[in-house]
Amino acid sequence: MKIPFTKMQGTGNDFVLIDESKKILISEEDKPEFVSRISDRHFGIGSDGVIFVQRSRKYDIRFSFYNPDGTKAEMCGNGIRCFAKYIYENGILRKERIEIETLAGLIVAELLVESGRVREVKVDMGVPRLERGDIPVSGDPKKRFIDQLVEIDGDLYRITAIGMGNPHAIIFSENLEDINVREIGKNIRGHTDLFPNGTNVHFVQRIENNEFKIRSYERGVENETLACGTGICASAVAAVLNKIADKDKPIKFHARGGNLRVEFKTMNEKIEKIFLIGPVETVFSGEIEY
Repeated sequence: MKIPFTKMQGTGNDFVLIDESKKILISEEDKPEFVSRISDRHFGIGSDGVIFVQRSRKYDIRFSFYNPDGTKAEMCGNGIRCFAKYIYENGILRKERIEIETLAGLIVAELLVESGRVREVKVDMGVPRLERGDIPVSGDPKKRFIDQLVEIDGDLYRITAIGMGNPHAIIFSENLEDINVREIGKNIRGHTDLFPNGTNVHFVQRIENNEFKIRSYERGVENETLACGTGICASAVAAVLNKIADKDKPIKFHARGGNLRVEFKTMNEKIEKIFLIGPVETVFSGEIEY
């Protein structure tokens, strides 16, 4: 059987999208093996994740996301931006405001459309999870984990942990170029005494007011990636909590794969919503034998 697919990317995060809105093409039982095979960059299509477009009984459409290793993930910020462009430009939904069902709950995407093409996607990423029990991080489930000094494999790190439907560990640094993201990221990601479900790891450098560089190690990909949308949102929250960013102004991030910005909606000084904004692109479409 030939499976149609589309390859897309958002700030270098690349994804394979498969339309199952009319018919399930790959059984749930077979999806993990299928995903890990086609995500391989030498023997498959290659991707940072596979997205299945599915019907939803609750909202407009359902976003089903798998990491390259075949595990399911609750959310993916850049993935859901690609997803929104895909369903609009392929006529699955011709709406400029889309309510999307995810394992992390309802996500709303707003599309900037010019001449029938989606130029930019703004995604309501919801509310950050700040308490240890919600991220999750070991320890008192009601306490936050902000700028905590942690020893891992003999090295000390100051870590802020944020949940965005998936766990994130943020480390602020004065220079990102000298950091071995893959090695350090792997060590922190696998420190299950602190992060029982593992974690994504981000290294963030402040450039100037509300402008940062970021490098990311992603759980499930198990390597450095060119960008991580939920990680950028988590890093923006961490910057605000550590008092090095102004939540009332847009926060710009320069990832290795491109630029994104984050905006907040606040009420009584509390972050009510996080918005991730930036362009996405279709790379190519094709069919793969299954």
